[in-house]
Amino acid sequence: KSDIARMALSLLVLLVPFCQSWQLTGAYTETFIIKQDFKSPDCVDKLVVTTNGMIPGPEIRVHPGEEIIITVKNEMKSQAVNIHWHGMQHTDGTVWQDGASMISSCPIPPMSSWTYRFKANNEPGTFQYHGHIGGVRTGGLGGALIIKGNISDYAAEADGGDIVVMMTDWYHATSDELVVDLLQPQFRWPGDGQSILVNGKGKFDCYNNAVYNCNNGTCLQGTSKVCGAADRAYYQPSPPTNRCSTCPGYEILGPVTEGKTYLFRFINGGALMLMNIALEGHNMTVIEVDGSPTQKYNTSSVDLNSGQRVAVLITMDQPLGVYTLSVSQRARNAPRFGYALIQYKGSAVNASTVDPKAAVISQPAWNDNKFTLDFQNNIKGLYTGFNAIPAVPSSAKVTRTFSMLVTQERMNAMASFQAQPSVDNLTVAVGPVGSKPQDFCDSDGNTKPLRWLFGRRTWHYPATPVLSKLYFGIGAEDLTEENLYYAIELNKTYDMVIHNYPACNGVCETHSWHMHGMNFWLLGAGRGEWSGSAAQLAMLNTVDPPRRDTVQTISEGVDNKPFDTTKPQTFAPCGWTVIRFVPKSPGTWMFHCHQLWHIIMGSNAVFYTAAHTIPPPPSNLMLCGEMTVEKVAQKLFPSIKGCNIGNANAASTGSSPFVAAVLIFFAHVARAT
Repeated sequence: KSDIARMALSLLVLLVPFCQSWQLTGAYTETFIIKQDFKSPDCVDKLVVTTNGMIPGPEIRVHPGEEIIITVKNEMKSQAVNIHWHGMQHTDGTVWQDGASMISSCPIPPMSSWTYRFKANNEPGTFQYHGHIGGVRTGGLGGALIIKGNISDYAAEADGGDIVVMMTDWYHATSDELVVDLLQPQFRWPGDGQSILVNGKGKFDCYNNAVYNCNNGTCLQGTSKVCGAADRAYYQPSPPTNRCSTCPGYEILGPVTEGKTYLFRFINGGALMLMNIALEGHNMTVIEVDGSPTQKYNTSSVDLNSGQRVAVLITMDQPLGVYTLSVSQRARNAPRFGYALIQYKGSAVNASTVDPKAAVISQPAWNDNKFTLDFQNNIKGLYTGFNAIPAVPSSAKVTRTFSMLVTQERMNAMASFQAQPSVDNLTVAVGPVGSKPQDFCDSDGNTKPLRWLFGRRTWHYPATPVLSKLYFGIGAEDLTEENLYYAIELNKTYDMVIHNYPACNGVCETHSWHMHGMNFWLLGAGRGEWSGSAAQLAMLNTVDPPRRDTVQTISEGVDNKPFDTTKPQTFAPCGWTVIRFVPKSPGTWMFHCHQLWHIIMGSNAVFYTAAHTIPPPPSNLMLCGEMTVEKVAQKLFPSIKGCNIGNANAASTGSSPFVAAVLIFFAHVARAT
């Protein structure tokens, strides 16, 4: 009987497309071939993850609402993969296509393929896609996703067109090594990336760089000699004998036309870095953040954290020449810079001869957290025009306020909480003396891994995708707040206060927080501890806040250390950010820190709608974990994608009689088993 059931389910899944009215006309179709290869995007040879042989992957450009069909062929020999479509809201019921591994779907195994199928958002904007399993994002898997059209009347001022600038921090170690480092009880911090890539290109000087102290090829880290990037370590195969062999050079953008205005789409596709971008001799005007229109905001540079996108207007109002676009790391005391060159049309200067490091460009210092706070709070949403942001729901409509305390603590490997967890009361979550987060920073002889926690709870990935647990009723009892799963209702209003807290080293870090499947209104961010006082409530912008899908909690204090690090007992909340959201799409939506290392270390949660709201899975549903054929069949046989296989008349609607008969036959076979 079990074999018959498996055969029935297999044939049903194959036949499902015949009873669906899928429209291929006008769809954007693409095949992504994911491979591992050796490349040197910053001049240092390393193992990378390419999409169609590229880093970053192919740029996707679609119309608003256009169907996107992308077949991912995972040709890696030992690495599974998922791709998340960052910023897509899946209002067409395609939550199964979100691409968050073990949240919305199973990972795509090595040497296999899977097809994603969903519709682009209905409004123009700047988005991205990237790997969403383990550390594969740091290997290079990602790219730009652009929804064409003017996001507002301001965008029409870009008479020169648009220019995509995708930035990533780049590590020379492999992604697998970096991930395993983080999970060791004897914590191995990957540190800051060795380079910053701009559109997949950068330059790491193997003999004189910011990572090591090098002199004539001899490199020191502190006082200890290290194997320089130009050298071949004894355990590495040859060739290459010199890891610094091939240099792609800096990205050259343009040529741009003097007097024209361009829309620059800045995308932070990195793992860790908060980045600042400035263009030599030019000012810029922000008109979009995270795919939503903004009022004009003039600035000399912009900050954007991992996962964020900012689109700006820049007028080419300087004399003919070549100008440097500078990308600097912020909020971390390690100088890192990436560059691109803007070539004016008609300039006599050859861009390939320009040294961007010689450019004089004013950018905020790494520890200037005031700039970051002001930049985030000064952006206002655009609530007029053809693509106006929906009005902010009133505070009276708020169903629940989540109070999310973000802490770094040591704990046993499989422990899920510390002290007395709470996402409703900050005082309870912080705890009394002896139970505060700083009281759990001892590794106990390197036996307790370092974790990030939400409300004093840390995340552990499930063995079965969360969406499948919910829809098929497979272990759905695990979806509790004790495990960082939070039930929400469609069209209800929710607030979230994200409370920053010093890490074990006393640093009040700048975090980037991303919400899958929906965006939110950023009501405001501030210093110190949130109490909900009248003064703090008055600081919130409920009139014209920006709408985003990725937001920051921002550092404070001198060198981002607001307290005396020799007195950890004084540590307390160090900054807050308030967002408001209304779920419109049913599903299981991940909310997490977009700093990849923090994801690995447990800084995640899932918001989910009721099981009865979840749309049926696609016909190419992958099985993993506890998703046995029998368990899945119990749910799928009564109704698959609108084909009621228990009723002949319903089954024949929109499909051939043969298909209907087969569906009905196997429905009876399944029930007989």
